[in-house]
Amino acid sequence: LATVDLRLGCGLTVSACFAGMQSSFPSSAESVEGWLSELHLSKYANMFADAGITSPSQLPGLEETALKQMGVNLAGHRKRLLQACKELGNKPPPVEHRWVPSDAPPPKPSESSRRANSTSSIYVQSTITKPDIEEVIFCLAVVIHDRIVQGESLPYVQESHYFSEENNPIYAEPDLSATNESKKKKREVPAEETIFYTIRSVYECARFPAECLIISLVYMERLIAVSSVPLTVSSWRPILLAALIVAQKVWDDRSLHNIDFSVFCPMFTLKEINHLEKKFLELIGYDVSVNSSLYASYHFQLRTLCQKSQTGFSLHPMEPSVAANLEARGLAYTEEFKQNVANKTWSSTGDIEISSRLRKMGVM
Repeated sequence: LATVDLRLGCGLTVSACFAGMQSSFPSSAESVEGWLSELHLSKYANMFADAGITSPSQLPGLEETALKQMGVNLAGHRKRLLQACKELGNKPPPVEHRWVPSDAPPPKPSESSRRANSTSSIYVQSTITKPDIEEVIFCLAVVIHDRIVQGESLPYVQESHYFSEENNPIYAEPDLSATNESKKKKREVPAEETIFYTIRSVYECARFPAECLIISLVYMERLIAVSSVPLTVSSWRPILLAALIVAQKVWDDRSLHNIDFSVFCPMFTLKEINHLEKKFLELIGYDVSVNSSLYASYHFQLRTLCQKSQTGFSLHPMEPSVAANLEARGLAYTEEFKQNVANKTWSSTGDIEISSRLRKMGVM
């Protein structure tokens, strides 16, 4: 099995940083019409034909001005088409090998530096400053993979379409002409490596604390429990992104905003990211609270998973003061969300002011 070097930080670009989220674009095309169909943009097939773009070899050189002249008026669709064209032009290798390397050759890994997951499919050589990130991401990838396998075997849940990448834009009403079963035949559950590198790429851009990864897992599990919305092949990345966005905002006021994630992740427009956050919060009942015992339980379960896989887990349990602050912030956000719902107003997590509630709780 190959060993993957994770010396990311050296020459890492924004586009490479979110390679995991861009991997839905086809890397090859047999026809322009088929390529547009894979992008769920078949409605532009006649426009491409009228413009004389009939061969896939013409796609990599396509520019935004040409798309505008053709009649592609939606900015989000132009962005998606341009990213997909770029994917064809670059013809990149699989996502786990798309990182921009440093000038120096990677050191040869020793046996002691290798870590394997439960299926021996991921070997990680960690050179990051905080190795606990690698371990948490590894565990999170294994859990998400299992949840996707479970989700693909479950009956269709109507609320799932809010997070489906098969909708374009993602907030559009789903295509009811194709049954869920027929769609599933085209699906392939992503490997644990793919999930690992997707989460890893998000972290490389956002640089939130490792604890946010565990909090995001709490939120994803809450979505499944509260609304019966499963993780599937077409929804796991939007759900993961929404959970991470909310988790890092609840953790710290100095969090990134949704517009930052739209830059990191050109696969989703700002409007789509706002939609994901809003629907995610709605379907978990606006409950973003995480008490100390709940966090400790997830921390213990992930540590146990690593130990069973003969992988280290160096992330320490949360300090009592930090856990108390997280619990207070989660409760304050939950109360504020529910108050907004009662008032029929909506604010993104990052735009909500909770300092007054925290002062009442004696936290500030």
